Amino acid sequence: MTDTKRVAAWYDQFAGQEHDRLGNCRLEFSISWRVITQYLEQLWTGKSLHILDLGGGTGRYALELAKLGHSVTLVDISDQELQIARKTATEGQVELTAIVQADARAIRGNAAIFRENKYDLVLCQGPIYHLLEEDERRDVLSTCAATLKPGGVLVAAFVLRYAHLRDIAQRDPTRLLMEYDSFYATYLADGKYTRTPLVSSYHASTAEVKEVFESVPGLQLERLMACEGFLGGGLASKINQLTDDAYEKWVEVVLRFAEDECILGNADHLLAIARRTA
Repeated sequence: MTDTKRVAAWYDQFAGQEHDRLGNCRLEFSISWRVITQYLEQLWTGKSLHILDLGGGTGRYALELAKLGHSVTLVDISDQELQIARKTATEGQVELTAIVQADARAIRGNAAIFRENKYDLVLCQGPIYHLLEEDERRDVLSTCAATLKPGGVLVAAFVLRYAHLRDIAQRDPTRLLMEYDSFYATYLADGKYTRTPLVSSYHASTAEVKEVFESVPGLQLERLMACEGFLGGGLASKINQLTDDAYEKWVEVVLRFAEDECILGNADHLLAIARRTA
């Protein structure tokens, strides 16, 4: 069972850093936002949409969605991140429907968040990769499905296993040999990153992402998208420094190939987009 108190403590400690992350990881935000807006257009009926941003941190996506006039409920486990969200919303004169501190595994009993058939769109771009057990991930996805209206869309994010392996290959390549028997042999099989006592995480394979969605009744997986496309592992660092026109051309090209099966596993973050079928 995941110790989510440690997850909360981690994000409380690094709330400011997490707030800045999507600005520094510009491509991840750009690709994710374009995917989200594609579905906003599909779901639009002339009225504001009801949106749940579960594990939405400091509100990077929630605030942009609220600016478009949608009713957005922001939920996160970190009090410090939500304080930043409140401050940013106030400074930008953006109104969120609700800002609620909660563990993603325990929202069914929270009337401020959960109601069946309530939301047109649910974003779950934070919780899944901190849940170590498959039944925890399945339960959160099932809860998300229950909150969706029929035909509603779920966008869930996963961190991929190759991302960590690329990271240690670049920063500390001897670690794989030194810790293979004590840690990495098991990690490569199950993706549970428990090496540090500060916070744990789950790093998926694309096959595991597909399998967990197959196990959730009422959800149909429609697409898998590589947020960094073929530029995972920090390869987009210089692109972040480009002028807007040059940067947007790179985003256009990366998005064009973001669903290529050959590169899905090479992204740092994978978006899984599913629709409630019943």
